[in-house]
Amino acid sequence: MTFDHHTAFEEAIFRAVNHGAGNLADVVAIALSARWFGVLVGTAIVACLLLDAGRDRRRLIRSVLAFALALVATDFVGAQVLRPLISRMRPCYALPAETVRWLVPAADVGSLPSLHAANFFAMATVAWAAARRWVGVAAIAIAMAVAMSRVYVGVHWPSDVLAGAAWGVLCAFAALSARPGARFRSEPPAEPPSIVGPRAGAP
Repeated sequence: MTFDHHTAFEEAIFRAVNHGAGNLADVVAIALSARWFGVLVGTAIVACLLLDAGRDRRRLIRSVLAFALALVATDFVGAQVLRPLISRMRPCYALPAETVRWLVPAADVGSLPSLHAANFFAMATVAWAAARRWVGVAAIAIAMAVAMSRVYVGVHWPSDVLAGAAWGVLCAFAALSARPGARFRSEPPAEPPSIVGPRAGAP
């Protein structure tokens, strides 16, 4: 069972975003919210991690492991712990149906945090840390667009996606910290110390 606990201020923001911006914006928002889009972006990020790691097998394992751990944490803990604990009602159920543009399916389960936002921001954070900088920038831009789309299509409050973004970043940092090794990029071996003066044992 979910409960409606939103403020008038948040409802005003929701309605401003959910108001709509034409048929093209509707199509884009629906695509951004689709499961296939998340799979596509995740696959692209993993491919970039593979290419960036090259023949460095240890770095490849660390990157992919952090990516997988971040997604498992955001999705599993978010769905099984946070959402049931908070039990927040989605706007498409909390508000009168005729006043909400509800564009994608959504069950009446807890809406806080948004797992779409959490998953995309988790992927983007790992991409920022482990891949080339332009990959991270692109992933963050996509994550922001996906988060906005969830409000646009009528299934999340603005604070849902903000909380989801924060949760995704937190899980990604935890996954990056839990990976074997302290750094992604290998450092050159330290030069052996030079010996000054006579060698030990010299007459």
